[in-house]
This record gives sequence, C-alpha cells and structure tokens, in this order.
Amino acid sequence: MCHMSPELAHQLTKLDPVVLGERIRAARVAAGLTQPELAGTDASVAYISRIESGQRRPGTDLLQVLAGRLGVTVDFLAHGEGWEDASRLELLLDHAELSLAGGEGENALALAREALGSPGLQAVAGGITRARYLEASALDRVGDPAAVPAFQALLGQAADSGIRLKVATSLCSIWREAGQFERAIAVAQTQLGAESEDALGTEEGIRLAVTLAAALFVSGRTDEAAELCDRAIAESERLSSPVARASAYWNASYFRADSGDVAGALPLAKRALHLLENSERMRDVGSLRTQLSAIMLRTDPPRLEEAREQLRLADMELEWSQASPGERARNQLVNAQAMLVAGEAEAAKEKMLGVVETYSDTEPLIAVHALTLLGQTAWLFGEHEEAQQWYRRAIATLTGVGADREAAQVWFEIGTLSAQAGLVAESADAFRRAAVSAGLTSRLPVINTPPVTSPRTTPVHAPAGRMPVINTPPVTSPRTTPAQSPTGMV
Repeated sequence: MCHMSPELAHQLTKLDPVVLGERIRAARVAAGLTQPELAGTDASVAYISRIESGQRRPGTDLLQVLAGRLGVTVDFLAHGEGWEDASRLELLLDHAELSLAGGEGENALALAREALGSPGLQAVAGGITRARYLEASALDRVGDPAAVPAFQALLGQAADSGIRLKVATSLCSIWREAGQFERAIAVAQTQLGAESEDALGTEEGIRLAVTLAAALFVSGRTDEAAELCDRAIAESERLSSPVARASAYWNASYFRADSGDVAGALPLAKRALHLLENSERMRDVGSLRTQLSAIMLRTDPPRLEEAREQLRLADMELEWSQASPGERARNQLVNAQAMLVAGEAEAAKEKMLGVVETYSDTEPLIAVHALTLLGQTAWLFGEHEEAQQWYRRAIATLTGVGADREAAQVWFEIGTLSAQAGLVAESADAFRRAAVSAGLTSRLPVINTPPVTSPRTTPVHAPAGRMPVINTPPVTSPRTTPAQSPTGMV
C-alpha cells in the first residue's frame, strides 16, 4: 500500500462516516460499478453497503483499494470536491512556514492570511489553527504588537497540544524580552501544568521549558532556572531532537556565561551551534553565533579570530532572516567589543555610537552596555572627563529600565566604573540601585536620631571597613586641588 500522510489520516479520522459513505456511493455510481464489483475480494457486499450508509468506517488500506477501483484519490474521498483546493492550501501553509523560518516575516504573514481567507481551509485537517499560529508568529517576526492578542486567543482555543506549547513559548519569549517577567513565567508555568506529565518529553515542551528557564534566570530565580534547564537537557538527550537539544544547550551556555563560568559555557554554545547549523532556523543560528562570539572574547586569552569569523557569519544570517532589533543590537555590540580587543578603537567607538543612537529607545539595556563601553574606552585613553560623561549618560538611560537580575548586574558594573572615575555620589547610587534591582533590602534596625537634649552629642562613627561618603571640600578649605582619578580600566 502507498504511504498516507499523517495529515490525511487525521482528516479521515475526523470525517463524518456518513459524509464519507455518500462520497464513496456517488463515486461508485459515477464509475458505473455495482456494490459487488466495488467490493471484489477485499470486502463483503454487506460491508460495502454499511460503509455507504455511514454505519461503518473503512480502514485506510481498504479505503485506498476502493479509491483505486473508483478512479478517484483518497484526497477526494477525504476532502470532497475541494480536495485540490485543500492540497493547494496545505502547500500554501508549508510555504508560509518556510518563509517564517527564513526570516521573511512579511511574506509569511501574507501567505497565512491568504490561507485564512480561503473557504476551503476548513477542509484541511487542523488548517485553521495552523494558519492562525503562522499569522501570529509572522506578526511577532515583523514586530507588530497585534501578535500578543493573536497568540492569547489561540492559546485558549487550540485543540492541539503541540500548538498550545508553541504559543506559550512565543508569549513567554515576548514578555521576557519586554521585561514583563512575571507574565512570562506565569504563562509558561500554567501551560506546562495544564498539559500531560510527558509534555516536557516533547520538542515543543522542551523549548517552552528552556524559555521559562531563561525568564526565571533574568528575574533572579537562578536556582529554579538551573534545575529546569538540567531537566530539559536530560529530556532532550532522551528525545534525540536536534532542535530541542540545541535549545537546552544554548540556554545552559547563557546561564554559565552570565555566572562567570566562561570555560563551561563555551563547549555548550559550540554544541548548540553544531546542532542548529544544519536546520532552517537561520535567525536562531545568527543569534547563537553572536553569543558564542561574546564568550570567545571573554576567554583567557581571547579567541579573537574565531570570534570575528562567527560574527561575520552572524551578520549575514541576521540580515537574511529579518532579525529583531534586539538581536541586531547585541550583534553590533559584540562586534564593537571584538574591535576593541583587536586594537581598533576608532572603529569600535563608531560602532558603539551607532548602537546608542539607534537602539536607546527600543533596547535601553544594550544601549547602556554600549555607553559604559564608551566610557571604559575613553578612560583607557586618558580622556577622564569624557568617560564621566558617558557613565552619567549610561546612568540616566538605565534609570528608566525596570528592576531585574540583568539590570542589577549592569547597575553594579556602572557603580564600579563610576567609582573608578571619581563619581562618588553616582557610584553609591548605582550600588544602591543594584541592590534594589536584585531584590535586596536592609535588615538593619532603624535607629532614630538622638534628641537635641541628649547628653551624647558626638555622632556615631561608621564601623571599620566601611568607607564614608567624602563630600567636596568647602571653598575655604586649604585643599583646592581636586584629587586625581586613578588610571586604568576595569
């Protein structure tokens, strides 16, 4: 027997037996066959009669035999007169998926909407749900905020578990990128909890799990993130799915690099890239190459040539796949870092200025990284006043960013650099904001100021080891020459 696609088999399972029987009878009459002639030696005449009356549903093998004798295709019996249109629409959705994988968001959106506007889509098994998912994904790809309500509507209506897991993954990723970590975590955890226990053992479940792990990590729940990522890696190894395994390794690499374990992050990122390189996920490959390059630049010594080759390939892949502004901004920032490592300071400065000018509004954290890098570069070349200006601008930009683990890390780095640049007040404020972003609060008791009549009028000195804030000397101070800032770069 010839092979039957899963989609066609699914359509036959959903098809009303009465409708199928009527089509078989109409085709038999049109072919001029009697029931005995149609039955042949493969079925009894009584069984053919029950099939035509809708009392029995033939198996796929028998249906293929009957279709051959009737001179029609199984597609016709499954879809009726619209089978050719159904095949066309399935092909249309296939092309939309390929366009989406290749980064052609506008084309994918047009194809999905063309399919949704065709009445024959109802004859395609799962066609409407698939087309709506592709439409929402294409909206997300082109940066249209309508993607979120489209995904939300689909999440509550899709009957297919795989589609629901994909939708939850998309929503989790969108909200995580927007800094809405609680919403990102909630939608992923809710969906994983609503599915069967073996959902994590599917490719879609693993991708949702690692996306959730990333949201947990950036929100500061690092232990939960690491545990979930370890589970996802174990499940992906058992599943032997290249995409699922790549997703798990990619996120594990990110966690280790962010925690300072560069040596452990590098092989995980390389393994993920090896698994993804032969897939159609060009946009993901470009983003992963950018991350791998950043890790290579942090090794001791930096793997500069390898990093620059990966960045060269990533530039092309992100360009071809219509990458998001965030992905492009990260890539340009790492390119600037590579230029600095190579000693190309002017080119690096030009690249960083481009990141700041282009992405300050849409990707403020990345713009802050570029501003602090500009400050470090200026300090390295002895331009201390210019470095202070860049740090102050970085502080102003970061003030508008929400509180999370990434923001806490950046605040801490700015605090360290500001202290080096002699910006004492700004440094103290940055360290305070780092603590707030990390969720830290003081556990010290509140000690009220002694009343004026208190016999103790001498202020309490700061305990040893804590540096007091040193204000600017008054004009009458004998020291009129400001202290010189130290040289060097963190």
